[in-house]
Amino acid sequence: MAWSPGSLDLTLMDFFLWSHIKTLIYTSPVDSEEDLIARIVEAATTIRQHPGIFEGTRQILLPHCQLCIEVGGHKFEHLL
Repeated sequence: MAWSPGSLDLTLMDFFLWSHIKTLIYTSPVDSEEDLIARIVEAATTIRQHPGIFEGTRQILLPHCQLCIEVGGHKFEHLL
């Protein structure tokens, strides 16, 4: 069974990372598979060169974990 794009199994880092990578990759139409691969490598390099890029995500991770614990692992997005 395929996971939904909004799967609760995905972490904040997953949501942020993939969204940011797609933003970097798809600034213009991709012409070929080789172009796509080159853009993915370039996006990964860009992210790797900016270690502070995840700081905002790290800052909200702990409160999200606390809330998850408080509701016993059930859905809590409506409480944010």
